[in-house]
Amino acid sequence: MPLNLAIMSANSNQIQTLNNLITTLYDGENGYKEAAENVESVTLATRFRQLAQQRYDFGHEIKPFIRQFGGEVNKGGSAAASIHRVWMDLKTAVTNNDEAAILNECIRGEEVAVKSYADALEGTTLAGNVRETVSRQMTKINNTLIDLRKMAESYATA
Repeated sequence: MPLNLAIMSANSNQIQTLNNLITTLYDGENGYKEAAENVESVTLATRFRQLAQQRYDFGHEIKPFIRQFGGEVNKGGSAAASIHRVWMDLKTAVTNNDEAAILNECIRGEEVAVKSYADALEGTTLAGNVRETVSRQMTKINNTLIDLRKMAESYATA
């Protein structure tokens, strides 16, 4: 394969991988906004708004890499992905105003996000600064998952 085609193929793979993460981040941002609007706990609402902002910020860290590789950034969340289904389940919990259920749905969303990030970091598709950025974001998302699980435990015992 000529060098230019190999570079174009590598860039295309990176663009696709990063756009998948952008979709994950959009879904998480929207899910957390929905959760924040539908809990009575000020502590939970504040945390969910912080997480929505974090996902927004993460997306803006990734977008320049997509453009650097000559790609177009996806503009919306997923329509049929598992992440979307998880966050749609959040809406059911919201309808019942059950804060423990809302927390559990957020946990499910985070589990899917961690898997999406792990998939992105698998292999050699991402390299250099891109890989470092995605890895750092995954660590933060994983830490959020741990925190949400602790919060859910406290709600379960309350």
